[in-house]
Amino acid sequence: MNFSVLTYNLLYNRATKQLKKVLAACKPDLIFFQEMITGEEDLKLIENTGYKLADFSNSFIRRSGQIFGVATFYNPKVFKAIRSRSFDLPAGILEALIFILRKGEVPRTVLETEFVFKDSRKKLFAYNIHLSAAAMNTVRQKQIVNTFHELKLNKKNPTIIAGDFNYPYKRRDFQELINQHNLKEATKNLSFTSHFFKIRPFKLKLDYILYKNLLSLETRRIDIKLSDHYPILSTFSLKQKSNNHSTKAV
Repeated sequence: MNFSVLTYNLLYNRATKQLKKVLAACKPDLIFFQEMITGEEDLKLIENTGYKLADFSNSFIRRSGQIFGVATFYNPKVFKAIRSRSFDLPAGILEALIFILRKGEVPRTVLETEFVFKDSRKKLFAYNIHLSAAAMNTVRQKQIVNTFHELKLNKKNPTIIAGDFNYPYKRRDFQELINQHNLKEATKNLSFTSHFFKIRPFKLKLDYILYKNLLSLETRRIDIKLSDHYPILSTFSLKQKSNNHSTKAV
């Protein structure tokens, strides 16, 4: 059986209003959003397209008082959500200072959801992740290690870890962490996943889809500039015969 996964940083919810077009074009079975307003109105907007909310986890508060977080949705024809939980990530010095100045900003979290495939009854563990932007790579490395230690990576269940890792440099260190936990990267052949500045675009690879106990078939970067990140769509199979996969931008 094949299924698809979409991860997308919404740029403080700015891309939300056009998501109906994105979802209709991509038809993902699992959706991982970052920087989404987690209020009922915005969550309902996605559910009105036919998807169900698995859960959300708040990550940070802006000066306006709006609360942003990660939210995971799913195709109810393909999956059944069993349970969800979230866990906090360690913060850097700058985030700790912001926490004090704003008198209790919500900490960064990772959202874990356990799914069951409706046809095969096999389990899938999905992790929606958004690492700190206002931090050094050493902080993000601690967050990654913290996340990987929390995961059930020693199990044989299929696993997806997707989101905005905010890891712009020292890619080799990140790859070593991936290898240590026997994970693979579906986004390996994508050279960039985000763009900044309209006049002279500055491109970075910040978004990743990692997996285990699955076969990666294809990964696409969707060329839609509603956010400073592109939507990334990966297709997987429960069969594990090879590690070959194709990656392209459309």
